[in-house]
Amino acid sequence: MSTANRQADRDARLDALKKATDEWADKETKRLEDEAIFLKAVLKGRTGAGRLANQNVADSSKLVVDEISQFLEG
Repeated sequence: MSTANRQADRDARLDALKKATDEWADKETKRLEDEAIFLKAVLKGRTGAGRLANQNVADSSKLVVDEISQFLEG
């Protein structure tokens, strides 16, 4: 095999490798971006649930204090 043929084969393999690497990088970037969007949505949902739970605790505490005060005042 001549040097020119080897060089051409090598260049073809390098081009195929570059193309495959670019495709993989694009797919991986898309996957990671989608995962980040999903995880942000999960976090946002959890944070909202946490605020709701905190409000329920505050409301329950106020109700208990009011009930105890009412009981003690007779």
